[in-house]
Amino acid sequence: MSSRLAASRGTGMEAAYAYLPDDVVIEILARLPAKQLCRFKCVSRTWRRLISDLAHSDRFAQTLSGLFYYRHRPHDGAHRPCFAGLRAPPPPGVDTALSFLPPSCAGMELLDSCNGLLLRSSRVPWSPRPRFYVVCNPATGDWVTLPQPSHAPGEMCYDDAMMADKNTCVAALGFDPATSLHFHVFQLVEKEDQFVEIVVAMEIYSSETGKWILKESGWSKSILCNLQMTYLNGFLHFGIIDDDAVASVDTKGQTWRVTHVQQQRDDPDDGGDGFVGHSQGRLLYDHDDRWEWTLKHSVSKLDLIQPRKSPRGVYFGVAAIHPDDDLIYFYEQERLMSYDMTHGIVHVICTLREVSPVHRPFLPYVPFYSGPLASPSAD
Repeated sequence: MSSRLAASRGTGMEAAYAYLPDDVVIEILARLPAKQLCRFKCVSRTWRRLISDLAHSDRFAQTLSGLFYYRHRPHDGAHRPCFAGLRAPPPPGVDTALSFLPPSCAGMELLDSCNGLLLRSSRVPWSPRPRFYVVCNPATGDWVTLPQPSHAPGEMCYDDAMMADKNTCVAALGFDPATSLHFHVFQLVEKEDQFVEIVVAMEIYSSETGKWILKESGWSKSILCNLQMTYLNGFLHFGIIDDDAVASVDTKGQTWRVTHVQQQRDDPDDGGDGFVGHSQGRLLYDHDDRWEWTLKHSVSKLDLIQPRKSPRGVYFGVAAIHPDDDLIYFYEQERLMSYDMTHGIVHVICTLREVSPVHRPFLPYVPFYSGPLASPSAD
């Protein structure tokens, strides 16, 4: 069944498939990837209704619905998480305000988003208890508190064993429902060395075992994380400061690798500020150098997207890369925009107001409607 079918809007096409019972249509639609599923809404009103029905959401592939971002409040200096929707109407049943979380999770910091799940770091108000991690699903209202790793989350303090300052403020989430309903959390353990923070270890949590494992860095060089991260094909990938390269580690802490990006800078030493993301099964790397955008398509290598300054000197920051389409989302001051790489079209989506200058200001969100969060007791 070709995509031409989805593009047809004629009454003849609608009548041709009107005889199919709903359960058969649902089985057909459940086999489609997200990009094709959106196109098949055009086949008929019935198919559009079935695709949009919350009762069937757990059967269908979902695509990017919006971006979580931090908004800076000038009156008190606080950073408040907000949500910018990219689809109309918004996905049904998604609580982007996270009102389902209990009061004990107040004051949480949003750390990462991965295929429908969110990772947050929380501190109990007026309690000496250290920070703890919470993984939640805004589409189902499910949430789980993780056990403590051996290095407490969110610490910036002197460590006697390391004989240096330690930082455990960086963490990421790994979840791919196409391969497993279990998720992983990666906590970087960084050590200060000559005024820079080097990743010396990784603690990795598995919802399948319910335990953390601590692994010393297996990279052959000192790694300085630039905080731009993505999870793809069972690996956490992130950019390296002062080097156009991507560091990767798997969910068991057994495979460690560094992938260097083809150097295309006027100054070869001016690197390490790249944005790391993924789309359509490819790992993507963006860095800024010149004043125009270019895209180099590749199936097996990192794509390079250049760069982010307009001729009039206004900075363009990359917000996200669409996981299923040739779209890049970026922001200029207070405007969120999309760039269609296939057609070369820029579209202004909305005004954001006071985007906080945090390391990862935007986190892409794709709804996930299936089942409770996986845990050892659920298996």
